[in-house]
Amino acid sequence: MSKNFNFGIVNKEIVTDPGLSLQAKGLYAILTSYADKNRRCFPSLNTLSDISSKSVSQVSLYIKELKIKGYLTRKGKYLILR
Repeated sequence: MSKNFNFGIVNKEIVTDPGLSLQAKGLYAILTSYADKNRRCFPSLNTLSDISSKSVSQVSLYIKELKIKGYLTRKGKYLILR
């Protein structure tokens, strides 16, 4: 039986940023597992909510936190990871 293992790489700057909540760091790690080689991804808020066991509104807050810190931008339907 063959399994498809997806993984992502999280920059140490993000992991060690004391101004970023642990929840936002965790969400960033989840997003990296969805990202393509150009660091673009587009999982739905519902998908992120299900995976993280957080509400859609909480996920939105973590996305906003990542955007404010410059670790994430939106371009059309894509989230672009730094």
